[in-house]
Amino acid sequence: MTGTEKELILLGLFFVVAVNEDSAVVSGAVLSYHHVFPPWQPFIACFLGMWTSDFLVCAVSRSGGQKLLGARWIRRFVSPPRVQRASTLFEKYGGFATVFSRFVLGTRTALLVASGLLKYPVHKFLAVTLVGALGWFFLIYSLFNFFGLPATAIFGFRWLAALTMMLFGGTLAAFLAARSKKRASLLRRSQDRQT
Repeated sequence: MTGTEKELILLGLFFVVAVNEDSAVVSGAVLSYHHVFPPWQPFIACFLGMWTSDFLVCAVSRSGGQKLLGARWIRRFVSPPRVQRASTLFEKYGGFATVFSRFVLGTRTALLVASGLLKYPVHKFLAVTLVGALGWFFLIYSLFNFFGLPATAIFGFRWLAALTMMLFGGTLAAFLAARSKKRASLLRRSQDRQT
């Protein structure tokens, strides 16, 4: 493989990580496992791609999201006091949640958008996404170092676990929403009877 081909592969890993993180990270780990690249090259390509895409998602939601939150039709669903409460909570726990969202499939993008919408401080955001990305990469590369190619099976289980959590979580959320609505209706009726 020529130097140009290797550079194009590394550039591809940099850009693909923004679209499908697992594919790029696993590809980088497999390429280094087969000694096509020294481990640090795909590691850095994927890491920089991931960190850049995380920042871009946050920046876009930060700049356009405030206008969206100010729209009248959005304020019907999300009031300014709720946004302020969410900002306070995110300020307190957002860093921890953002670091660990890297490990829980399906939560990372939502937290990146929330960090932009809720104006999480940029320097903190860059620090927590750095820690989360480095931790994620060290975990993946360690798995491939220890298990070899069978480590790819972990990603299949990860997707199954995420789909299962979404199914049960969605069902539970719908059940709790219906139950809450029923309680509110019963409370309204009892208040109407008392008046």
